Amino acid sequence: MTAVVLPLGAIVTGFVLVALPTVLLMAVWTVVTVLRILFPERPLPFDAAARRQRARIRGESVPVRLRDILEDQARQPVPAPPADGDLPDRHPLADDLWLRRN
Repeated sequence: MTAVVLPLGAIVTGFVLVALPTVLLMAVWTVVTVLRILFPERPLPFDAAARRQRARIRGESVPVRLRDILEDQARQPVPAPPADGDLPDRHPLADDLWLRRN
């Protein structure tokens, strides 16, 4: 039996032909991923308040949860308490829900 001996040049050439396209594809994939993270096609949905604000500006209806209303109210300054006899007929959240209806 004779052992097949490959020349060193053939091994290096085979490695380069396999490794070089692989490394090139990984580099292109990395660059595209970084660019899509830094410059997204659509705004990323990290902040629900910002997403609702953008939809409100565009005039789109947005699903609203009680938590969203409470967060929006927490950001607003606290109004002065009503004077005696000026109590509202409904709960303030009911008015806010009515304004946010779809």
